[in-house]
Amino acid sequence: MPSPASTHLRGAPSPPPLTVTANPGYVPPFTDADPEVAAAVAAELRQRQQSLAMTAAGESSSATPQAQAALERIAVSRVQALFGGKCAQVLPQRAVPAHEAALTALLAPGDTVLCPDHAFGGQGVHSTLVTLTGRPYDVVPYPLRASDGLVDMAEVARLARAHLPTVIVAGGATRPRIPDLVRFRQVADEIGALLMVEMTCFAGLVAAGLQPSPLSGAHVVTADLHGILDGEGGGVLLTDDRHLATRMASTTAARRMSGPPGQFLAAQAVALRGAMSSEFRDRQERALRGARILAGRLLADDVAETGARVVTGSTETPLVLIDLAHASLDAGRAGERLRSLGITPDSSDKHGLCLGTTPLAVRGFDDASFREVADVIARALTHEPHAAAMAELSAHVAALTQRHPLASADTHPEEE
Repeated sequence: MPSPASTHLRGAPSPPPLTVTANPGYVPPFTDADPEVAAAVAAELRQRQQSLAMTAAGESSSATPQAQAALERIAVSRVQALFGGKCAQVLPQRAVPAHEAALTALLAPGDTVLCPDHAFGGQGVHSTLVTLTGRPYDVVPYPLRASDGLVDMAEVARLARAHLPTVIVAGGATRPRIPDLVRFRQVADEIGALLMVEMTCFAGLVAAGLQPSPLSGAHVVTADLHGILDGEGGGVLLTDDRHLATRMASTTAARRMSGPPGQFLAAQAVALRGAMSSEFRDRQERALRGARILAGRLLADDVAETGARVVTGSTETPLVLIDLAHASLDAGRAGERLRSLGITPDSSDKHGLCLGTTPLAVRGFDDASFREVADVIARALTHEPHAAAMAELSAHVAALTQRHPLASADTHPEEE
């Protein structure tokens, strides 16, 4: 009786014998695009070929320490080239935000941190601190001016003197304005606090050379590069202070040991190299111009009459925040209406919407296309459009998607 291992479906041809061929000269397909990372990956593959991995089912096979170190060195050197900093760390996994890792290192239980209010773009830092590893911190949010959404530096200084925080946080994930680093640093130095800048909202501009690195005024800089780079973004931590770098490294070491497989580091390193290109700079320039075009259109009288307001009155980053707290159309219905047209906004707050222009710049949008989408958004927000008007706006969005297909989309015409 044949053994179970030798049986196969009746009537089916016998499978060919399994042949395993070693290929120690394997070259990764992206050798020309990134020879430095390709060399590290090829070395790792050669080492794996010469050993027998016996990991448990469901467990990923981690990169060897040599490969992990080589890929991390490449990624770190590229982060420093793009953003500056004598010391840099990379966190390939977004599950651990960079600002959380930095604050864990900089704060002790009972310390006070002064950070932006979560409303209209400060979210992320405040919500992280509430549950940050279960450790007790005294969180003091500084509000944004209700009149214009800008940071009131006089109020920041008053709160800093009153609460004496260990860390002052400037910036945020979705802020339309770049923080006044000179004023923030003056406040921090006055009370002996550390200044941490969360630069996610303008990290692409810094990488492209369109904005100076905030390290010129900050003790620590963090960013989440997801959605900014082509591929795996992850987080970055930067500082010029070696003592602070050591503290942050000890905090993030356990996360890295339990965490990212080598492929994430390799992907992050490749994406960072792409940010050094002229194409990346052009994209960031178009994203910034697009945000300003959008803000300008939403400041027009027809939109203003509905009660909708562009937070801070303009933008310095590739995003626009819309305050709908006093508008005829609330944020929930506004988001639903835009989604029904094929436009996906990012929720900023229960009273507002965040509209980022970087994804459209990635699709090749130029100023003319940004003007078109800005007009569609403005018309959708101004009044309760009837079915024919909605169909017209939806068709306009569909036409824009056809003119600017995703890079991975099949743009070949259908065969007759």
